[in-house]
Amino acid sequence: MKVSVVIPAYNASRTIDTAIQSVLAQTVAPGEILVLDDGSSDDTCLRLESYQSKVTVFRQSNHGAAHARNHLIQKTSGEMVAFLDADDIWHPQYIETQLWLLKKCPDAVASFTGHVNFRGTGSYSWVTIQNSSQRDFEVIDPVAFLEQYNRCPGPFGSMSFCCIPKRVLAQIGDEPFPVRVTGAEDFCLMNMLPCYGPVVRTESVLAAYRETPGSLSSNRLEISGMAVKAFEFLANDNRTLCGQKGGKIFKAAFASKRRNYAKFLLGAGRVSEARMQLKFSLANGGGILSLAKSLGLLLSTYLPTPCQPGWPPRDREQPVFQEQKQ
Repeated sequence: MKVSVVIPAYNASRTIDTAIQSVLAQTVAPGEILVLDDGSSDDTCLRLESYQSKVTVFRQSNHGAAHARNHLIQKTSGEMVAFLDADDIWHPQYIETQLWLLKKCPDAVASFTGHVNFRGTGSYSWVTIQNSSQRDFEVIDPVAFLEQYNRCPGPFGSMSFCCIPKRVLAQIGDEPFPVRVTGAEDFCLMNMLPCYGPVVRTESVLAAYRETPGSLSSNRLEISGMAVKAFEFLANDNRTLCGQKGGKIFKAAFASKRRNYAKFLLGAGRVSEARMQLKFSLANGGGILSLAKSLGLLLSTYLPTPCQPGWPPRDREQPVFQEQKQ
């Protein structure tokens, strides 16, 4: 099976080398490596020139990650598309393991590996080489994946440890990553995937996700707002999981995202916006428990300030990671 690696890059001069080098170091070489320089203003373009014999480079004005990935997908010729962000890194056995997963579960619409978070602008030092005979994996059925992803998205939270067969991307359409929900396009795709089949995952840590201080992922208010926007898009789209059980899970998850967004809005002092989200969450349904949670939160916003819960702050507390240096 031919693997196409796609890497969108924007102002990635400090990290693009380590990302590409991790692809070139794979025990199973990809069939092609496609990089799109999405209107960078730094020297990303110059960095990419040194890989011209091994990497196909495209350039365009800045349109964002969703547009860049969609554009690269159209250029691929492989049966499997492996996504990598320009600041992340793969273990040498990443592609080998992804192919093994899809061989074990040929009906899978996506395959995921475990990952580790790290900081710094250098490479990541892998401690061990994986023993192929000790790989474990799980097949997650569509309804279970929809529920698990919306409850705890972390294991599926970045495209850098996800591969998707080209046939599945073609089924989804010309925009697997909806440009109308820029910033939450991955979230939309993950909620559309259950329409097409099961997902397979191994916990083997084969990708290193680079945490950047002050990045969008640390702003919980904005992230939760994007999630709500994504659900609004999905609610009006026919590429979401059908069926009674899947529909109930979707409604409950939608209401939960609105409640989370409301809490961060309250933490930022935006009370009227928070109440609007809570009223919308009541309309989303999702079952008696969901309705009770939404109503309870809404009523609590009318209590005297000292009697209200402690609303969460906008920014996520930054965890401490080992600094990786070259």
